[in-house]
Amino acid sequence: MQVAIKIKNLPQVRAALAKSPKIVSKHINKAIKESIWDIHNSAKDLVPVDTGNLSSSITRGVRVSNLRGEIRPVAKYAYWVEVLPYKHRVGQSHYLQGAVDKSGNKINKYFGKGLKNALSEVARSAGGH
Repeated sequence: MQVAIKIKNLPQVRAALAKSPKIVSKHINKAIKESIWDIHNSAKDLVPVDTGNLSSSITRGVRVSNLRGEIRPVAKYAYWVEVLPYKHRVGQSHYLQGAVDKSGNKINKYFGKGLKNALSEVARSAGGH
């Protein structure tokens, strides 16, 4: 027995699948950028401030590129403020890890929305509604 299935809009489906890596990357890159800036803002709220140099070095250390994002504060002592106990932060998490923890739910939402939007765009480009 042979079963034949005809796929409606097959050329559009093939074209959409060929474009899907670019479409998905676009939406994931947006989620990465939103996540990095959310973590950045939280880190600036949590970082101990003496002169403001460390806080501004967080902004100077933000890098976002294709499918990648990082926050690497450029102040020479940034690492030590993150990993060593600080007298003004008793009971508080470190500023970068604390920022990541604080932003976790939003990051999940950014990526969930990005994937949903990517799938919707791929479906639309295949002739779906």
